[in-house]
Amino acid sequence: MRRADTANFFGLQDAARRTTRRLVLVYVGAVIAVALAVSAVAGMPYAALLVYWGAPLPDGSSIDYNHLLRSFFTAWVHGVPRAFYGWCAGGTFAVMLGATLWRSWQLREGGEAVAEMLGAMRLDRSFATPLQRRLLNVVEEMAIASGIAVPPVYVLQGERALNALVAGTTPNEAVVIVTQSALEDLTRDELQGVIGHEFSHILNGDMQLNLRLLGLLYGVVFIGQTGQYLLRMATAGAIGVAREKQTILVPQLFAGALLASVGYIGLMAARYIKAAIAHQREFLADAASVQFTRNPDGIAGALDSIRSLRRGSQVMSRHAEELSHMFFAQAVSTVLGPAFATHPPIDERIRRVRPFFNAAEYRRTRPGVHERTEVAVLDALGNVVKVIGAEGAAARPITALAAAAAVADRVGRPQREHLDAAAGMLAALPEATRRRMVVAAGAAQVMCALVLEREAAARALELGAIEARSGALERAEVEAAFSELGGLSRAFAFPLAGLALPVLKNQPQAARDAFVADLGALVEADRRVTLGEFVLLTFLRQHLREGAGRPIATRYRKLHDVLDDATLVLSLVAHAARGESAQAFALGAKWLDAEPTALTPVSTFTLARVGAALERLRVLAPLVKPRVLRACVDAAADGGFTLAQAELLRTIAATLDCPVPPVLETLDPATLAT
Repeated sequence: MRRADTANFFGLQDAARRTTRRLVLVYVGAVIAVALAVSAVAGMPYAALLVYWGAPLPDGSSIDYNHLLRSFFTAWVHGVPRAFYGWCAGGTFAVMLGATLWRSWQLREGGEAVAEMLGAMRLDRSFATPLQRRLLNVVEEMAIASGIAVPPVYVLQGERALNALVAGTTPNEAVVIVTQSALEDLTRDELQGVIGHEFSHILNGDMQLNLRLLGLLYGVVFIGQTGQYLLRMATAGAIGVAREKQTILVPQLFAGALLASVGYIGLMAARYIKAAIAHQREFLADAASVQFTRNPDGIAGALDSIRSLRRGSQVMSRHAEELSHMFFAQAVSTVLGPAFATHPPIDERIRRVRPFFNAAEYRRTRPGVHERTEVAVLDALGNVVKVIGAEGAAARPITALAAAAAVADRVGRPQREHLDAAAGMLAALPEATRRRMVVAAGAAQVMCALVLEREAAARALELGAIEARSGALERAEVEAAFSELGGLSRAFAFPLAGLALPVLKNQPQAARDAFVADLGALVEADRRVTLGEFVLLTFLRQHLREGAGRPIATRYRKLHDVLDDATLVLSLVAHAARGESAQAFALGAKWLDAEPTALTPVSTFTLARVGAALERLRVLAPLVKPRVLRACVDAAADGGFTLAQAELLRTIAATLDCPVPPVLETLDPATLAT
């Protein structure tokens, strides 16, 4: 495979960053336009005062009361001091810049901040209704199939619009938000189509771009929003009050009308910017949803439901205008024409994903809101053998040779077989384990159980370490979690970790740090760290550290800047390979332009050293990361993959923010050693 072939996901991520840089220029232009408009409008009352008081005009002419309009225009253009216009424009610019910085600071925590803005309710599986559990299952399947951490799921209660959105800074730090109507009025296939569309935004870099756009454009619309707020406040005493008791605050009314009218320029500019960026990305996300689910009727049916149901997709939240570009469908009405609409017309979107879609026939045969009946059948290693009741061919195991190319090629590009594999893994999880993981304490116990040794003596030593740190009750719970897992394959470790993250993240940072410290002590209790223990601890530590949800700033633009770190990580993979370590390292070294003999000795590895190397590779430029990933994949493929290697590669990929679908988990069992 050529290097360019691996750059699709990373190219999209880099394109999103370049678009953000261009947005800054557009933002500056829009801010200048609004600032000039505000100063021009502010000059009107100044000019009116000049005319009213009969003040002399700059050219020495006096007020001609027979031509007041001409006199007013002359006073407006020539009579108002230039310094006045300058101070008005500068003050407006400063206010809008401050609003942008303030909103961007508010959004520093990513998707959680957006959910809080909207007042969305986070779903808790332990208290979820059947429809909410259905949504949680769909999101879990999509996340595992995409190779990312399972995102928290929120619902906009009472919101009757049929809509959804995702928000976050990186693929592994996203949240999914759906409206109450989408939860209640869509079939499972339609809901899956919508979530597939939103996951495309996660994987293609749109989510980060949308969040940056939200912060930038807030300054542009701030003036208009302030005016609308003043108008509401000025007329609040006249709404629902008897006529004789009505009060209207005239100064606020005048100021509100003035700011709202001037701010409309900013509103139009913001809408045009969002429309210019969002249209093509919505088409791409629709197409990606079909590729993901292989069911064009799912997303076509969801779009048809928007135009068929009277509720439509217009969201009533006061933040709908700000967030309009992030929703699945048009969230605010527009009378400015399609050039200012944040989403393409629904008819056009349906035509592109389902050219011969028959709406009448679909509505007539459309099933009710129900669960799908497909069940994926797995073998003892957790590999999907076949899918009963699914449309199309069952997922087929692949060889290790094919997997080496598929890992890099499928970054950010999950397929239907990966969705089936994810569904099968979820179906095979013990019910007792799923119940335990609905709370943070139970999820932590399952994570601890995953690193316990199978051999009784070593396990007793580890359980003793748990008792010493957390008490006898916690030891008993971890031991019970270990029994509940039974003989579950190691292939389930990453899906379980992904399922645990939402509830573990929903704790104070101190509790997260305490859990990671306890898990680290457990891993080192038997005075040896296995590869499986290392990758699980590294994966959880990366996602639970302070500031994990914040944007990743590129610090290194050339691989040469972090070559020692890349060589160290490649050496770790080479030592874990089934073949000869030096040969495995040489296979990967060509992707790094490194010396094929620069293999790091295994005796020099420590958790801290490898963790620091991964952290530096994490802030590498997006278009350089594919070379690191492909180097590791080629080294791991030497002699065939093992489950431990699959987990190690998933950890490295997660650190690089490269969402890898469960390609390795669908290897032919005959070529996959435990």
